Amino acid sequence: MTANARDAAAEMTAASGKGDVQVRVEWHDVPIQARSSPGRTPCGTARAPAVTPTTTWALPDAFVAIEAPGAPPPPAARVVLDQCAFAPRAVVAGATLAVTTTADHPVELAITSRDLLGASPAATRKIEIPIAGHEVDVALTSGIYELSAADTDSAWIAFAPKAFAAMTDATGQAVLRDVPAGRHRVTALVPPRAGQPDRVAEGEVEVVAGALAEVTLDVSK
Repeated sequence: MTANARDAAAEMTAASGKGDVQVRVEWHDVPIQARSSPGRTPCGTARAPAVTPTTTWALPDAFVAIEAPGAPPPPAARVVLDQCAFAPRAVVAGATLAVTTTADHPVELAITSRDLLGASPAATRKIEIPIAGHEVDVALTSGIYELSAADTDSAWIAFAPKAFAAMTDATGQAVLRDVPAGRHRVTALVPPRAGQPDRVAEGEVEVVAGALAEVTLDVSK
């Protein structure tokens, strides 16, 4: 093999390689009303604030996604309604979402597709759960969904089958692994909660095979 051929082979290997991406989502100077509880639920528990930023304004529970070929199948996800609150309050799901409650009486929920990040126009489906211990599987198509119940803060679900997607953790960061090398668009979404509108930020990241790339997205504006 000639030197030129070896160089070409090396370039092809690098081009088809994979790397990891660490995404940090920030919202600077979050208004006090967005990070304060908006009141109490019918269960007597405090409602969750719209956001709970860290001391450096990083945001947990934000969706991050990179549209790139080779994205793995989204993981199975489960949401539980307990004491007038959903847990988790935001999750990345696959084509089916499992929903259950801890209530000892029938509960009616609703799941609505939301026109966020290019999702389909709003469409609502009812979910009937008889009593605790029963679990209902809800089929999803690509997009963002709001899971709601009467007098309860909503849960938000993202199904992005063609994207590397994750939720930011308690530090406001998420790591997307095995992303193909190259330049990719990165998107962050903070769902609308507690009367606050949704916030979206976009950026780009250069992924290098075998390395960790870092990008910060600011949803302040």
